[in-house]
Amino acid sequence: MRYWSLCLLWAMLQGVALGQGVDLSQAPALQKPLSLRFIMRPLREVIEQVASQTGATLGVAKAIEQYKVTLIVRDQPAWQTLHMLTRVYPVEWRVEENERYYLTEIAEARSQRLRQQQAQRQALQRALDAQLQHLQQAAQTDFLTLRQQVKSIDAEIDRLAEQQPPDWAEQTERLAQQRARIGRAGESLLCYILGVLAQAWTPEQRLRLWNGQVLLASTKPLAGAQPMTENALQWIRAWSPAFEEQPPESAQMLIRLEPDSKQLILALVTRTGESTVSFIEYLPLGGSESGSAPTPATLPEAVGRISLRRPAEQSLPTAPYWGNQFTLAEILAWLADHTDLNIVADAFRVPVPLAAERAWTAATVADWLQDVLQTNAVLFESPANSWLLARHREQVELIPSEIDELTLERFEKRASSGLSLDDYAEFAALLTPAQQRRLETPTGYALRFDTAPLQNSIPALRFWASLTPTQRQTANERLPLAYPQLTATQQRLFWDAIEYALLNSTIHSGDLVHRLEQLYDPQTHSELAFFTEQWKNTNFVIRNGAVTLTFEDVESYEQTLRELKEQGLSVSSEQSWNTQRSLYFGYGASSAVVYIIDLRAPKP
Repeated sequence: MRYWSLCLLWAMLQGVALGQGVDLSQAPALQKPLSLRFIMRPLREVIEQVASQTGATLGVAKAIEQYKVTLIVRDQPAWQTLHMLTRVYPVEWRVEENERYYLTEIAEARSQRLRQQQAQRQALQRALDAQLQHLQQAAQTDFLTLRQQVKSIDAEIDRLAEQQPPDWAEQTERLAQQRARIGRAGESLLCYILGVLAQAWTPEQRLRLWNGQVLLASTKPLAGAQPMTENALQWIRAWSPAFEEQPPESAQMLIRLEPDSKQLILALVTRTGESTVSFIEYLPLGGSESGSAPTPATLPEAVGRISLRRPAEQSLPTAPYWGNQFTLAEILAWLADHTDLNIVADAFRVPVPLAAERAWTAATVADWLQDVLQTNAVLFESPANSWLLARHREQVELIPSEIDELTLERFEKRASSGLSLDDYAEFAALLTPAQQRRLETPTGYALRFDTAPLQNSIPALRFWASLTPTQRQTANERLPLAYPQLTATQQRLFWDAIEYALLNSTIHSGDLVHRLEQLYDPQTHSELAFFTEQWKNTNFVIRNGAVTLTFEDVESYEQTLRELKEQGLSVSSEQSWNTQRSLYFGYGASSAVVYIIDLRAPKP
């Protein structure tokens, strides 16, 4: 195999111009016809295989070698196959002396991508600044006055709509504009307080916010907290019915920016005696400036008329991913197996839903495409006879959040015997913020293992990943790890887990939120600790087609299994372990944020 990359990487790092564009059809070694089948594989692997089969010296730039492709060809010239790869990504072939060919990202495409990323960051910054400026302007007026203005405007709009005087439409429009100038500051006390606090932010505080760190404000003096005006307690009492009988005594505000989801998360915690009331609000910022969507090409009529071959006994393909999911790669592979088309496509672990399985029963390629395109996520074209090319419409957005295939395969191999807490922690520690955000969306990734333990648990798992084997053994023995004995990195991850939970209403925190003033007092940090508990049980599952029965006691399971078999029903059965791990960060079981992680594994 004549595959090279080290010298290419070194030269690129040095900024050396490495050659010029090349017409691969003129390379003698690349005239050889090839038959290849790659489904969801890295570019590096594809290029290595072509180099091995042709004897050509081929390389791929480090920056793009993990880009994934689906490539299925039959007896096609190597040069044409390699050329087709440049149609699914913005890449090009270059040549050095001695016929050394390498695939690299087109310089202009790279510059455009970087400009787009920079534009998106700048757009988000502008959106954040505009939102803060609007709230700061509104905060020049007392909240109670703004609140009354909003109520008066709404009442007048309702009156005009009911009576409809001759100029009611014009009056309503003027009132709507007046209300828009007040905006969220007159409706949401959290947004109003944000405007008040932002007026006093230092450049250092704004930088911390931009970097995703939590900003804290308090009506009581707390270390590291921005002072919150005492007027806030009056505003809270007037804003929330919870304080009609007894006024709030103190309040804290937590603020965090999530750049990937383009929103500010605001949490207001108020205390009255022994009672605490919390409010969480998400303030969208927008700020998305993406390029125009690529224009889909029209397929030649001859390609659309191609009939799909049907074997005498046809069975639907088995979904290879957890949750009965497919990606475009497997669907294209099925199409290639039922036609003579050569297929080249980008590949991402994006679940692709199918419309009632009609794609599997389509009569022609055109019918098949119509079904697949119902997801409106894929662009198809036919750049040459017998070739079908496919690209994800959101390719530019998907590339930064895609997890490389080698990493995924490493964990998917372990999943056959069940992933442990350590495995999930290792995986979580590898994720970038963009990957974490995508993973936490319902259609983030098609993976060959259950991602439920990762949902809303990644900060806690990152902390677990930072622990030494000795620390993990101590925790597994249900002994606490004292906060002062943690390393600086572990302490930072400890706080990440706490603050992530405090700003996420789905994560249980016991009465820790009642002790927020204590939590942020450095004098009490010696009392903080991490500890874990676990519970195990065995599940027994019986499946018959779409029906699944789950049992926790072996007697009921065995009796039902016998009865179904006596009725002549075809069923399958399995047993699995279910381990629930609870990870605590705080002062004690009832005063800590708790991440509950369910782990499942087949029973040996």
